[in-house]
Amino acid sequence: MKRNIRVMATGLVAVLALAGCSMDSDSEPKSKGSKNDTTTGAAAGGPVEDLTVGFVAVNLNSPSINGIKDQFVEAAEAKGWEVEVFDGQGDQAATNNAASDFISRGVDVIVNNSSPNAQMTGVMKEAKAAGIPFVSIYGGFVEGVDAEIGTNEFINSALMTAEMVNRLEGKGRVVKLNWTVLQALRDRDAGFKAVVSENPGIEVVREIEVKVPGQVEDSYDQLTNILQADKNIDAIWLGWDELAPSAVRAIKEAGLEDKVFAVGFDGNSFAWDLIREGSPYKMEPANPFPLMGGKAIETIETIVGGGTLPSKVVYMKPCLVNEQTVPAEGEEPDWENCAFFPGDIS
Repeated sequence: MKRNIRVMATGLVAVLALAGCSMDSDSEPKSKGSKNDTTTGAAAGGPVEDLTVGFVAVNLNSPSINGIKDQFVEAAEAKGWEVEVFDGQGDQAATNNAASDFISRGVDVIVNNSSPNAQMTGVMKEAKAAGIPFVSIYGGFVEGVDAEIGTNEFINSALMTAEMVNRLEGKGRVVKLNWTVLQALRDRDAGFKAVVSENPGIEVVREIEVKVPGQVEDSYDQLTNILQADKNIDAIWLGWDELAPSAVRAIKEAGLEDKVFAVGFDGNSFAWDLIREGSPYKMEPANPFPLMGGKAIETIETIVGGGTLPSKVVYMKPCLVNEQTVPAEGEEPDWENCAFFPGDIS
C-alpha cells in the first residue's frame, strides 16, 4: 500500500538554483503524478515526507554509478524516505523488470541510475499510468522522463577532445575506447567525432567498443595488442576513467610512457591518483557525483511537492582535473568554484 505523502503548506516562493522564480498567478500546487507547467521558471514545492523510492541501477559495479547511489540513499534517508535499491549487474531487462515490480508495489517515485532511458520507455508508460514520477540520473532525456539529472556530455567531450587535439598541436594518431550503450557515453562519442571532424591532422587509428562486463581486462588486452604492434600512437581517448589504469599499464609496458598520453571522463579518485603521480593519464572533466544525489532529492521534492522545473533536464557543472588542478589525496574538487576551461585556472 502506498504511503501517504504529507506535503506541508508553504508558499511557492523558494527557487531552484538553476532558474528564475515565477509561476502563473492562477497556478496551484500539482498533485502527485500530474504534469507540471515548466514554462514559467522554477518554483519549489513543499517539503515531502514519508516517501518510498524504487531505485534501479544498470550496474553498481561501476564506481561512478555506485557513488551516485550512495549519495542518493544517504540524502534520502536523512529525510526519512525509504529507498529500495536494485542492481541490474549489467542486465537491462532485469533492471526494467525490477522497476516494473516497484511500480506494481506502489512506490511513490522511480529513480533510474544510469540505465539508458531509451531502453526504459515501457517502464515510463507504466509509471505514468500509475501516477508515479520517473526521475533519472545519467540516463539521457527521452519523452516520458519527468526529470533527468546529469552533466552535458557533449560539452564535456568537446572540451576534452579539443584539449587532446591542442596538446597534439593538431596532428597525431589516436586510439578511442568507449562503450556506446549508455547515453552519456554516446554523447561523449558524438562530441569526439565532432571535434575530430574539424581537425584533419588527427588520424583515428582504431575505435574500440569495449566489452562490458569485463571492461578492465578487455581494454588492457586490446590496448596492449595495439601498442605492441604500433609504436606510433600519440594519444588514447577513453570513454570513462575506469579504463584509465588499464591504459596506463599498457602504455608503460609498451615503453611509451614518454610519448603516449591518455584523457578520459567521470572523476574517480583512482584516476586522480594517476594524474597526481604524473602518469600518462593527464586529464578529465570530473562530474559532481557527490552532489548529484542531493540534486535528485531536491528535484523529486519539487515534482512531488507541487512545484515546477524550468526544464526537465537539470545539468550540473563539472570540474577540469589535470596536473594543475588535481585535488590532494583524499580531497574533492571545490565543486562550486572550480575551473572548467583551462583558461580559468589561476
